[in-house]
Amino acid sequence: MQTITVPFHGNALYVVNYNGEPYTPMKPIVEGMGMDWKSQRTKIKQRFAKGGVEITIPTSGGPQKMLCLALRKLNGWLQTISPNKVKPEIRDKVVQYQEECDDVLYEYWTKGQVTNPRKRSVMQELNAACAELKTDKAVASMFGTGLNEWKGIKAAHAKKIKVY
Repeated sequence: MQTITVPFHGNALYVVNYNGEPYTPMKPIVEGMGMDWKSQRTKIKQRFAKGGVEITIPTSGGPQKMLCLALRKLNGWLQTISPNKVKPEIRDKVVQYQEECDDVLYEYWTKGQVTNPRKRSVMQELNAACAELKTDKAVASMFGTGLNEWKGIKAAHAKKIKVY
């Protein structure tokens, strides 16, 4: 099963291909927003029965069965959440999810396509990799120089110890 990880405002969200359609495991989304999984699970099973399905997902801890929602239904589910009814400390996160979904839908309907602003281009990825290589090379050079200096210092100490 093909799984894609999507970084979203500090959380890792997932999309899986199931029977040729993209689905998203809902528990990471619900908990990432700071909401109660049990109540949202019930809502999804009741209101989105035609878009929800239990899928066994490969995870680092082994295969796990998760309630997934068809990606096409995600915005509909998000709009069932009233920001005024959630805890004040998670309200901004809920609104952030809702607004981004709104913006994506608007971009798609008005422009025919959407570009993820968080996704880096190939050139950005290459530039980042080159910068990391340069930094790592400088660190390695510094350690190499330090190691050579240590060898000289160690030899001087060894001579002093032999004298005594």
